[in-house]
Amino acid sequence: MPNIPRELRVRKGDDISKALRALVKYVESAEVYTSSNDKDLKVTRKSQGTLVSARFKKNAFPHPFKVRGDINGFRVSEGSVNGATPFIKGQGGKGVSISGYDEDGNVVEVPKIKIEKESDASKTYIALKITMVAGEEAGIVESPDTFSVVHTEDLSERFAQGGSPVQDSEGDRIAYYPLAKLYWAKDNSLLRYCQIVYHNLNHRFVAGGTNAEGEAAERHYFWAA
Repeated sequence: MPNIPRELRVRKGDDISKALRALVKYVESAEVYTSSNDKDLKVTRKSQGTLVSARFKKNAFPHPFKVRGDINGFRVSEGSVNGATPFIKGQGGKGVSISGYDEDGNVVEVPKIKIEKESDASKTYIALKITMVAGEEAGIVESPDTFSVVHTEDLSERFAQGGSPVQDSEGDRIAYYPLAKLYWAKDNSLLRYCQIVYHNLNHRFVAGGTNAEGEAAERHYFWAA
């Protein structure tokens, strides 16, 4: 039998009012104790009762392409596509690999991605920008001009169909693959952002002709490495 105080025990036919008063007193006497070494539990005692809250450390997951920042700019941790590392363009347009090396192989600070928002779009993206150069083989060209991480305000209307690229005036095929989504208020203040990609990526470009509507049928395919 549990260790129940004698004054709380009653038998059939007994007046329980006395036992109920004793029960209330017994409950009110309960205390919450934590170890002096326990830094993750906080006990707050108030006249209305006792509040126990737990403080748990966030589990930092240092995954590839981790996006973090604010309206002043975003940083992206190292990640790869087909084993290659994309670039971010810094001041003067010089490309810096997100691994922390510039085009000359020198160790440098990776610049932030500058946030330039001109439209009233409620969602924008930190995204991979891959350009398939006309006349080149269907592979990634490791250059700041063709393989970079940028801020873009929209994706292709047919992105959900497989990342349909957009053809520019030079005949190059440009595609964006979102790493994180940014949410904006009506006054263009940044509300929050949400990570999308958590892995290194593989990529394949499939060239093609045109569909029944006369639109380019090429596709960029991405999947977790």
